[in-house]
Order: sequence, then C-alpha cells, then structure tokens
Amino acid sequence: MSAAERSTPLDKSRSRRRLARELALKGVYQWLLTGHDLAAIEQQLAEEADFPHTDHLLMLELLRTAIRHADAFRAKLAPFSRRAITDLDPIEHAILLIAAAEFAGHPETNHRVIIDEAIELAKRYGADEGYKFVNGVLDRFAKRERAVEFTSRS
Repeated sequence: MSAAERSTPLDKSRSRRRLARELALKGVYQWLLTGHDLAAIEQQLAEEADFPHTDHLLMLELLRTAIRHADAFRAKLAPFSRRAITDLDPIEHAILLIAAAEFAGHPETNHRVIIDEAIELAKRYGADEGYKFVNGVLDRFAKRERAVEFTSRS
C-alpha cells in the first residue's frame, strides 16, 4: 500500500466494512508469515491510519475467526482448489480464510457480496491474476456452503 493510500482516511469507494476486510487481511497475512500471536496483531492493526474509520467489530470477528479456525476453513476450501491452500500465495491464502470466516459468521450476507469483496481484495493486494483463482474457489465453495441461496433463485 502506498503512502498516499495510507494517509487517505476514507475515500468514497472504501466503506467501513471494506476497510474492516482490508485490515483483517493485513492481520491474517501477518499471522501467516510471522506466526505472531493474535493480541499483538490486533494491537498493530489498531495503530493503522484506517482503523478509526473501520467497522471494528467486523474486522475483529473476521480476523479472530479466520485465525482460530484456519485449519477447519482450509479443509472446507481444499476440495475447490487444485493446490493445497497452504501452498498458495499468502495474500490469496489470507483472502480465502477471511471469506470463509465471513461465510461462517454472517449467513445474512449474500454469498455474492462476500465473493465480490474477496475479489476486490485480491485485485488490490494480490497477484495479477489471483482474483480469478479466488473467484473460482469461492464460487464453488459458496455453492456448497450456501446451497439454499442457489436453489431459491430457481
């Protein structure tokens, strides 16, 4: 993230919920790379310039759930990926964990919203084509996790 992005508290395209997902991504990414404990990561995120403009409850919930249930989420995501989740680029890995946490903790949020937000994170922070991979995995994952949303459209 550039210095200009960090110093802009909240632009119109980045809602409080999107900022929550971005900070959760930073935290899960840090955890994947360093293994730091959750309390230390939360403290560092609280010092981010965007933190005051973030949906704190959503950010903490996604971060804590993604980290605490990472192994279970990896197991649930694995059938939808050609590669082991642990072998992915850490950004895509973190995005998938956060999306799985949101699927688990927010049944009221439509699957398309969760997938779209994950794609936006992948476009902004991930590898050039990483968003396509994230989209494919989460689309297949959603069909299993939220089957009722797909059958009710018929």
